[in-house]
Amino acid sequence: MQPPTASPISGNRLPGRLAIISGVFGIAAFACLVVFLVMRPSDPQTSHILLRSHDAGVIVQSLCLMPFALALGAIARQQSHETGRVMGIAAVTSLTLVVILMVLSFVNIVADVLYMIPQGAVGGWLIAVCRQHANGLPKGLRILGIVAGVGLLLISVFPIGYALFVDPAILYGPISDHVPAPPGTRKANGIIHLVLAIGTLIGCSMYPLWSALAGRWFLMRGDR
Repeated sequence: MQPPTASPISGNRLPGRLAIISGVFGIAAFACLVVFLVMRPSDPQTSHILLRSHDAGVIVQSLCLMPFALALGAIARQQSHETGRVMGIAAVTSLTLVVILMVLSFVNIVADVLYMIPQGAVGGWLIAVCRQHANGLPKGLRILGIVAGVGLLLISVFPIGYALFVDPAILYGPISDHVPAPPGTRKANGIIHLVLAIGTLIGCSMYPLWSALAGRWFLMRGDR
């Protein structure tokens, strides 16, 4: 009788390492955003550096999470769950759109909040994958991931709600912060920004934390 051999998934530690790196860059991006929102630097150059550092962090965060999303799907398929493949592809597609829209916002082709829409799709994937027991995620990570996913979904409400109830111009290109909202939209604008603030606090803090902890779990799983 031959001794059991490790599966290719458990033997490949790269997705776990990249998930941890994704979490580190996500936390750094969130820190840049918090510093910008709290300090509101009067120097435009400082504000630009903080916001672009946040954007760059989100890009790296998204790129590094792709292999881990595929790895979770592969684990689920080992338990005869074909939905694992679909969920992995959906996650990579959503993360790719986040990266593309972020890059386009760098060169002022699209508004710098449009990436929040596919980021909401990432949140939906996160909720779904944390409700899927076939991938073996522990209960604590499932709860953390579901909460983080809800936060990302709330964030995605902002560009859609802003376009519907404040100014649809946000869908067509960058909008200057110095341009006031259209008359009669102050209340809707305030509500939408409140939802964004709640989603950002929950999603942008817990999402990278989940990624780092899930990556660590993946590495420990491979050691068993």
